[in-house]
Amino acid sequence: MADERFWDTDKLVEDHKNLVYRLIHRLVRDRTAHEEIFQDVFVNVFESLPRFEERSKLSTWIASIAVHTCYKHIQKTASRRRFESFGDWLEGTPEPVDPSDLQDNLEKSDARRRLRSHIANLAPKYALPVTLFYLEGMSYKEIAEILAIPMGTVKSHMLRGLRELRRRIEGGEDGFLHG
Repeated sequence: MADERFWDTDKLVEDHKNLVYRLIHRLVRDRTAHEEIFQDVFVNVFESLPRFEERSKLSTWIASIAVHTCYKHIQKTASRRRFESFGDWLEGTPEPVDPSDLQDNLEKSDARRRLRSHIANLAPKYALPVTLFYLEGMSYKEIAEILAIPMGTVKSHMLRGLRELRRRIEGGEDGFLHG
């Protein structure tokens, strides 16, 4: 077992903050909650560090905590929203992209932006494995650990997600895939 006194917590945050921010950004649409979730992830990491058994890479373990923290946040807000009015729900929907942001994205990388957009429109069970594999460079084994699902399910979700991406890209579709 790992002993927390040997961990440099500042370095731990510094080394993994980008991974955690990207996962939060991809999983939670409510941007106002991102900082709170980020803090919750690292509170959970520090509380769990004494139990980290180093059976997987530290980044995989932290990503798993980040994903589960995001899921808890989503479940908590979903149960709260059941009691809101339709008007409140409409106000909580994502804003359309600002044209000035589009120009910035086009200058940076139009192809990458479109790919991320297509991935974001996939059902989360497909988008997350595709994102972790292609954008975060994680292995199927790491993805299975992070999502706590069998490797066969990871492969199946990857295949379905990639098929849907191909269909969208070749067909120029920008609709949502629910499932």
